[in-house]
Amino acid sequence: MERSIESLGFERDFYVHMRGGIPVSVETDINRRIETPLSRSDTWAKIASGKGEELDRSDRAILYALIRHLEARTPHYEATLNELAAMAADPGSKMPFSDDERAIYSAVRADPNLAKATLNAMATSTAWTERSFEGAALTILRSPIALRASTVPVLALRVPPHPAIYLPQPGMVPYQLVPPLNPTTIACLVLGDFDGAFSNLPMDIAAAAWFNLNYVGQFSHFNHVRHLITSAHGLVEDMTWEPYDLLENSERRMVFKRRA
Repeated sequence: MERSIESLGFERDFYVHMRGGIPVSVETDINRRIETPLSRSDTWAKIASGKGEELDRSDRAILYALIRHLEARTPHYEATLNELAAMAADPGSKMPFSDDERAIYSAVRADPNLAKATLNAMATSTAWTERSFEGAALTILRSPIALRASTVPVLALRVPPHPAIYLPQPGMVPYQLVPPLNPTTIACLVLGDFDGAFSNLPMDIAAAAWFNLNYVGQFSHFNHVRHLITSAHGLVEDMTWEPYDLLENSERRMVFKRRA
């Protein structure tokens, strides 16, 4: 039996693109080629059983494949590709593009189906991620409090500049790829020349609160982050720090309204 990794946000027809006017779904290929092997690994057994403290360097390859796979499986990734395509056509854009990049993005603009087909191809393979594996730095962080998540399985969060970080485009803000592994464990992947560094560390409450606040921030500012998965702990403070007012707070529910 093939198994899909659970707890991902559902997006109708997200894995469907058109080929010769016929809809093509790659969901079965994703399950067979990627999700089933990952879900049968010892690494996934540690994650599913909540044993984040047992993740070690032997799990690095599976964790890397999981993060990069999920990175491409979000509406945000498709939106970013389309935004870059639009910027490449704008003579006033401050982001530099090579001639090859401009040609690629021109093709994306000319064929609205191309972005979806490209991302679906990426979702059915990890070959596109292999070149960055050896140098990438991977850190497992274990929290003393419950961590938030969202229906975007991997968030890109800012990190301090570092000369070893790889950035796809000049002028980009340095970032890390952060997926939650379980309610108290996250992974942080930074692409670059870090000699394959791996660590598994506890984090303090202040660090955990920073990650939780970032989840609220992305939920507040990006339409593609449609659902926030959270406990009640600290939620009122973080939501009202962002552009929301608290309308109702009871044992059964909290109601917030976005400020005009």
